[in-house]
Amino acid sequence: MREDEDVAPKMCAVVQAQRDDREILVDSLTRAFWDDPMYNWLAKQDAYLGARFRRIFEIYWDRFAWPYEQIWTTEDRLGAALWSPPNCWQLGLAQQLAFLPDWLGVTGLSQLYSRWRAVDKIQAKHPHVPHWYLMAVGVAPEAQGRGYCSKLLRPILDICDRTQTPAYLENSKEQNIEIYQHFGFKVTEEVVVDKDVKLWLMWREAR
Repeated sequence: MREDEDVAPKMCAVVQAQRDDREILVDSLTRAFWDDPMYNWLAKQDAYLGARFRRIFEIYWDRFAWPYEQIWTTEDRLGAALWSPPNCWQLGLAQQLAFLPDWLGVTGLSQLYSRWRAVDKIQAKHPHVPHWYLMAVGVAPEAQGRGYCSKLLRPILDICDRTQTPAYLENSKEQNIEIYQHFGFKVTEEVVVDKDVKLWLMWREAR
């Protein structure tokens, strides 16, 4: 997540994304996470870094969020939250194999195995209790500090509370822990992925 305030301005309307929002929202998320340690570790640092970074969010859109129409965005399309509904986050073996070319586009061939193994270990820690999974919430740099995060998260958190369903996320920046805690998430585990790369696994019980 990239956001500096957790109180949304009154004029920040949030809507469900449409199919033709894909390119602009992938662009906003790419710019939002450009300095994120986990994504920079995943993506091969070469002349194609920009394309590799975009591919991460294209994958999120195409394979995890859009099939369930759970992408929420601001009217200016500078922020987005991508969710996976309960029991929809995990890929079967056949889906993982089909996913391989996408992964290759992100990691490059030389890093494919090490990154695949690390992500597999992280996925092994993913709770199996039915829950909403927040894959990413981000705001483009020029819109950060306006409090978009609160309204981007609110539609699904409201569903969580109404249906008494937990929520889960993997946070890659220590400074964001307090922001997520404001919304009811608690750290359940700190995972060391690599040197200077950590994840804080966070769980939210319904309120």
